[in-house]
Amino acid sequence: METGKHRFTHRPAGRRAAVLLLVLLLLAGMLPPACAETAPDRADVDLVMARKAVYVFSLKGRDGEPLSPRKDPDLYGRGEPLVYGEEPDYVGVVGYMALQNHWDVSRFNTFSEVPWLLPEYRRDGDNWQITGTIQHKTPVLVVDQVLREEKGHKFAGYVQVVRLDTLARVWVDVRQFTTVPYWTLELDEAVQYGFCIAVYKDRSRYEPTDRKNHRGTLPEGFRILMCCTRVSRYFSPDRENNPLPGIVFRSAEEKDSYYRTFLFFNPDDLTLVY
Repeated sequence: METGKHRFTHRPAGRRAAVLLLVLLLLAGMLPPACAETAPDRADVDLVMARKAVYVFSLKGRDGEPLSPRKDPDLYGRGEPLVYGEEPDYVGVVGYMALQNHWDVSRFNTFSEVPWLLPEYRRDGDNWQITGTIQHKTPVLVVDQVLREEKGHKFAGYVQVVRLDTLARVWVDVRQFTTVPYWTLELDEAVQYGFCIAVYKDRSRYEPTDRKNHRGTLPEGFRILMCCTRVSRYFSPDRENNPLPGIVFRSAEEKDSYYRTFLFFNPDDLTLVY
């Protein structure tokens, strides 16, 4: 995936655009009056959008009955089962695209160039062909899935989704699907759902520490790639003060050469930005 070279250029056809406008108008009519004073919960808004998509396109589940969209934050997404060996059921779940591949997300260019772009696929028998891109954070509704169990009790494969921004129906990698808009959460909650970017500013006076408890300083405004706390292989030697794992990218002497440092941070020193 050549992140940074692609640009999001999808243009829905006239009929799709008209349907999307209808959905937005219906959505505006369904939100409670209190929403005029306080911003509605992002996941609730996307759930309403998903219900409208089901109505407009007569979407059905695998049982042939009308699909019933739902929020399911207990399913973390990315092919992680609730019960070992039991395939997670994402059909009907409203979720979000999120770059989660450890190699892609930790390369310096991918980390620094936003928006992150993920591939869309088309199924051709047992093969999967990339047909376009979809932005990180795009809301989607899962309508089908083709998964297989792999080592570590995780599942890999693809989920078919209806994009709630364009109403297009595409396949995406299940590892790049999460169930919660993490960017609306506090950072210590957001990092439970995957990678995100935070900016460093020393407020706590607890200097970042590495895995051997060596401490050091960072410049104000430094960008940190925060790692998922549930799947990180490393644990902070100072869990009380610096519990959150992150990766700091530093430039080497050679042009375009970078190396990574794994550090732990105090949540008061970080602001979630992406």
